[in-house]
Amino acid sequence: MAKAAGTAWGIDLGNSALKAIKIATGDDDNVEVLDYAVIEHDTILTSPEVNPQQRIELINKSLEKFVDEHDISGSHIVVGVPGHSSFARFAKLPPVDKKNLPNMVHYEAQQQIPFDINDVEWDWQVLSEDEEAQEIEIGIFAIKTDLAKRLLYPYTEINCLIDTVQMGPMALFNFLSYDKPELSSSEEAVILIDIGAENTDLIIAHKGRVWQRSIKIGGNHFTAAVQKSFKLSFQKAENIKRTANTSKHARQIFQAMRPVFSDLAAEIQRSLGFYSSGNRDTQFGEALAMGNAMKLPGLLKFLQQSLSLPIKRLDSFEKSIPADDISVAEFSGHIPRLPIAYGLALQGIGEGVIDGNLLPKETIRQTQWKRKHKWFIAACACFMIGGIIAIGNAQAGKADIANAKTAAMPISSSAAKINETNNAKNEKEEQINQIRENVQKHKIVYSDRSVVQKLHKALVQALPNAEHNPDQAAVYQAFLNGQLNQLKQTPRKERKQVFISGIKTKYTDDLSKSFEAILASNSMRGAGSGFGYGAGEMGGGTTPMTSPMTMPGQMTMPGTPMLGNPSPLGNANKSTGSTQDNEGKKPGFVVVIEGSTPNKNGLEFLNVPGVGLDRQTWGFFNRLYHFGKTDKQIKKLMEEKSFKINDAPQNDYQKNQNEYASNLMFESYIGQNELKLYFDTNEGSYVSGIGNMGQPVGIGVMKIKEDQTGSAALGMGNIGYEGAGMVMGGVGNRTNNQLPLLIDPFTQEVVSIEYKENDEGDIVLENGEPVTIKNDYWFRLKMKIALKDNNDSSDVANAESN
Repeated sequence: MAKAAGTAWGIDLGNSALKAIKIATGDDDNVEVLDYAVIEHDTILTSPEVNPQQRIELINKSLEKFVDEHDISGSHIVVGVPGHSSFARFAKLPPVDKKNLPNMVHYEAQQQIPFDINDVEWDWQVLSEDEEAQEIEIGIFAIKTDLAKRLLYPYTEINCLIDTVQMGPMALFNFLSYDKPELSSSEEAVILIDIGAENTDLIIAHKGRVWQRSIKIGGNHFTAAVQKSFKLSFQKAENIKRTANTSKHARQIFQAMRPVFSDLAAEIQRSLGFYSSGNRDTQFGEALAMGNAMKLPGLLKFLQQSLSLPIKRLDSFEKSIPADDISVAEFSGHIPRLPIAYGLALQGIGEGVIDGNLLPKETIRQTQWKRKHKWFIAACACFMIGGIIAIGNAQAGKADIANAKTAAMPISSSAAKINETNNAKNEKEEQINQIRENVQKHKIVYSDRSVVQKLHKALVQALPNAEHNPDQAAVYQAFLNGQLNQLKQTPRKERKQVFISGIKTKYTDDLSKSFEAILASNSMRGAGSGFGYGAGEMGGGTTPMTSPMTMPGQMTMPGTPMLGNPSPLGNANKSTGSTQDNEGKKPGFVVVIEGSTPNKNGLEFLNVPGVGLDRQTWGFFNRLYHFGKTDKQIKKLMEEKSFKINDAPQNDYQKNQNEYASNLMFESYIGQNELKLYFDTNEGSYVSGIGNMGQPVGIGVMKIKEDQTGSAALGMGNIGYEGAGMVMGGVGNRTNNQLPLLIDPFTQEVVSIEYKENDEGDIVLENGEPVTIKNDYWFRLKMKIALKDNNDSSDVANAESN
């Protein structure tokens, strides 16, 4: 944590310009703006015409101009790094003694940061302590060391000594928390949308908490759309985009950029939906828009209509007072581009809620040495003078030593204090040992950091592929190679595919507990960004994880589905109690898998009934139901439960799959009571469209379909539940005769429920209501997975060799 200073510069070096602001602590809880700078690069750094060497030269030129025209000496220097280049995670820990908290955070950081902890610069801080919930919320921030050094190298070249490095999104949160406290403490969540050249930072602030995502759509994408539409060079397209507001061709420019507008709105909508899925009680208030791209004609209005939220363009800093020599009008015109720099500077003077520092340790030492160099020279001079004086005082010191011998310390008093200290030490050591024992229970499973990766890899092996479904080998190969026309030769509803939007894992040392009891403790841990397992930056990406990304289903015995449950979906896992295994506690994982399938049979495709031990006829749920178990184990289990099961065919496929299951280090958990307690498929239905509650995030992307009928009486309306399936709700909620649909981003096929149309393109009505067509089927299942006896938690460290 950097020490606060009297004045501070916040520097935001973007792809289009360098933005900086210098502030000082003022009166009446305000800050004074002493200086600022907005220096446009000669060319956008990420322009296709700019090579790496030219990029360095452009950055150096802007920085040199900045230090030549502005005084940075004596001020705290805080530099921002882009959100897409850095990493932020937030976690909740059990309350512990403050002395032990750093050890717990270090362990948590090793699990959260997707890189070797020795290869990153990271910092953390406590955000809140909830005594009632008995938990501490912390923030963990990181950036790869080599990347941080590359980003900071230009500052070193101009001898600009940096004190603090902070993430751009966290700087925006600092700005909001200080300058607009009424919004940051509001009951409704506030959204910040900062559009940069290459990326858009989306920040959600709610009651002192923050969540951020970097969307790979920025100003350059708008420029590229203009470039493509008007067939211009990138630089000319950029100039046209910047003058679009005053151009006589503003309408044509807007039409050229509209697809990018739609993509940006869809990504923001997807992010808000993802956040809402984990914070179901959160309501969104207003949104603040910033960045130069927000000046584009029609963008603000388009986002307001698409998100159904009030969006305001940032045009003022409420708690800052410009110095007398600063033109208020000119400064106000630059405000939409300065909030990151402002938030960085606020941290520099000690007003930042997030005050972590990602400055590489090597750079910190160099900075401190350079700043203390002159003091070191002065200290040497003083040392020499002091040595001379010391010789003169040596004789006088002899008398003091003689007098000191007459003063004796009371030994008995010291002994009592030592005993008291030892007792306190023993108590603390006992507390530390208890905490370590608790941490060790979880740490031992992750001592081989590839265990979760191996688990995910094993789950992926259960997906439909050419080996499991040879009749669709051409479909999988076409999908893998991106051969759209060949893929479409097989109708969508005939394809044996499954798309995964999320895989989440939660470790427990007692699998016999109910799902509710296990999942209620702390949070799930997912691959990717911590929430989901799939393509894309965020859990629940719209692109499949691997080519066909297809999966089979839960096994159902002939005549007795789910080993006694009345139906495959049944009432699985409604019990909230805990069943104890005869062998005692069994460690392992609870896994929650979310996704969808285009196959017309929906659940029956995932969970093929009556398949016995014939693995080649299994669906995804069937394979997971007997995950890691051989035919012999499955048959024995069925006999113990008084169920009969058909024998497996004797062929190479069956033998290979049986051998694979035998060698797998994991297996589905089976307790002593009903098997429904370890496999739960009670959530699943057809994809319904926008606004669905409970449906996994990331299934398809939104597309607006024009309604040619011109009738305002029919609309997509609100979408709700009806039994296990989804139905279209409230008619008449459509605006501008547009129908929102979810589509497959690769094939452009509709995946959500859609209206049925006749040959003339009119919506077909039945009893006055629109007739709907069901397309893809979404699902969410929970299962428990244990390490096999020869790979239990005490042997995980040797899992690699197994």
